[in-house]
Amino acid sequence: MDAGLPGGHPAPEPRQSGSLPPYRVLRSKRRTLAIEVKPGTEVLVRAPLRLPRAEIDSFVRSKHDWILKHWNKPRQVRPEFGPREEALLRARARAILPGLIARYGGLLDVKPSRLTITGARTRFGSCSAKGGVSFSFRLMAYPLPAIEYVVLHELAHLKHLNHSPAFYRLVSQQMPDYKQRAALLKQPPNFDFPPGGQTCTES
Repeated sequence: MDAGLPGGHPAPEPRQSGSLPPYRVLRSKRRTLAIEVKPGTEVLVRAPLRLPRAEIDSFVRSKHDWILKHWNKPRQVRPEFGPREEALLRARARAILPGLIARYGGLLDVKPSRLTITGARTRFGSCSAKGGVSFSFRLMAYPLPAIEYVVLHELAHLKHLNHSPAFYRLVSQQMPDYKQRAALLKQPPNFDFPPGGQTCTES
């Protein structure tokens, strides 16, 4: 097996295709292809371990317009938080995320294997192939409707490990206004931090 990343995953393979920006191929024990675009920064293609490169390249070429559309989007800069603000946001995450996961997990009939609160700067949430879900503490600086959307979005990935029409149908069935909620994440956070010495709780 090729030298890999921590955790036994193969090292990413640099690739390029025509007018598209260079992209990396990251193989894992998954069954489907997926593309992740960080505007102006990186294109990452997630692929099954043994899928031929030719099939991967063909898939990327088929998504040419979609990739360029997202590649050319203005980069969204996450606000920086000091140690106190981070502690408050992590406390809020511990207070409200388990309840939201229980609520929406019950609606979808799924239960994640693990909940992790991270400091991720570019992704508010993620779902692993092993069924775990992770959320950035930075998400807690946004309105509750936006947080609920991200929780539902990641839990829906426990049924659909992609962004297929079936995935969005599932999300829409449980949250018809999910697009409006998602739009809140593109606005500046509006969390009101309490004065020093006070704690933040969600009831």
